[in-house]
Amino acid sequence: MVEGPVLVREAVEAGMHVLEQYVRDDYDGYLAPIDAYELDEKTFRSVSDTESPRGIIAICEMNDPGPMAFGDDDWLVVLCEVSDPGNMGTLIRSAEAAGARGVVTVGSTVDQWSPKVVRASAGAVFHVPIWSVQSLEALSELGVRLLGTTSHDSLSVSHPESMYDCDYSGLLGVVLGNEAHGLDPEAPVDGWVTIEHAGRSESLNVAMAGTVFAMHVAHQRSGQP
Repeated sequence: MVEGPVLVREAVEAGMHVLEQYVRDDYDGYLAPIDAYELDEKTFRSVSDTESPRGIIAICEMNDPGPMAFGDDDWLVVLCEVSDPGNMGTLIRSAEAAGARGVVTVGSTVDQWSPKVVRASAGAVFHVPIWSVQSLEALSELGVRLLGTTSHDSLSVSHPESMYDCDYSGLLGVVLGNEAHGLDPEAPVDGWVTIEHAGRSESLNVAMAGTVFAMHVAHQRSGQP
């Protein structure tokens, strides 16, 4: 379900197949190129997922990301048990901005097609391939080198490497964990990396940390000093 004229337009321009669209009876704005069903305000509000509906809802067919086939220099944002839709959407948006090959969700990570994820992604969900696997081992079997992310003091035995000293070359997956518990210390990753920071905070919000990592990976891979 896609709500609001901006996101509906984005979905259409991204080639999403719009199955149905519904508009409030006073709506006057962008329409997908199919027939629209008109609803009175009360009915429209009852089906909308937002507190302040923007007057149009489109029902789209979910994209098939295709097979998980990667090149030797591809890199991925890997989300393991991320549960908050806002964080998920932000991370998809950051993955697109940083030029990641795509996003992989692991286990019970929130559904990427949740309306809140779609809104938080600002339309990136229509453009970024998103695959789902049950375990990190499935990525390792495809030759993906996995870097687990951790806060500076959450793992006393992993000896995480500083984000600024890490090697991000080759087929790579940057793995981000659950908001409350982080990534399991026993997760089957090939190495650990951390964002060194000052202050009282034990860690950054996962969407913030993922964005910092994504942009740093993009910068290092660009070859710029």
